[in-house]
Amino acid sequence: MSDAGAREKWNRRYAEPGFEPFPDRPSEWLAENRELLAGRGGLRALDVACGDGRNALYLARLGFAVDAVDVSDVAVTALAAAAADRGLAVEARRMDLEAEALPAAHYDVVVQINYLQRDLFGALERALTPGGILVVETVTRAHVDELGKRFDLRFVLERGELLHAFPDLYVRHYREGVTERGGRPRGVASLVAERRLTPARG
Repeated sequence: MSDAGAREKWNRRYAEPGFEPFPDRPSEWLAENRELLAGRGGLRALDVACGDGRNALYLARLGFAVDAVDVSDVAVTALAAAAADRGLAVEARRMDLEAEALPAAHYDVVVQINYLQRDLFGALERALTPGGILVVETVTRAHVDELGKRFDLRFVLERGELLHAFPDLYVRHYREGVTERGGRPRGVASLVAERRLTPARG
């Protein structure tokens, strides 16, 4: 899907009644790994494809200065206004992740939930500072094959794919299979990985 097509799709979604910027319900996977993030406050975090900003809010409450990026003008405009009103340390901006580069060695935490862009894997890895933490979770083939859900297979991880997607990072936690997300079963792969302070030797 082109950037214009993706922007139009998500703008329609976020323009629907009931859209709430910064809902108080972060990703379960992000919240489950709070102990790896707590104590890093005052550092910088990135929320990739931030949507309604739920994970950006969670990171801001942990003390991070957060860059929240998304393709949707509607979502980003709403988040920017809400962040200013609430005094949140969140900078929301529109970003075409298929065309714009992420800064290297810039973020102490990078979060990507429910979004898959395979050619972004290397950029996510490079965006981390030494010792930085990457938190990723998205849909796998189990969501389609085991649960019978309809999903665009271009945006579905193959079995074991996420585990091997970041070869230069140290995997802290990994889980794959059917689990409950938002009160419903969902086939996902979930990863927390860390950029080593010094490069691994071959």
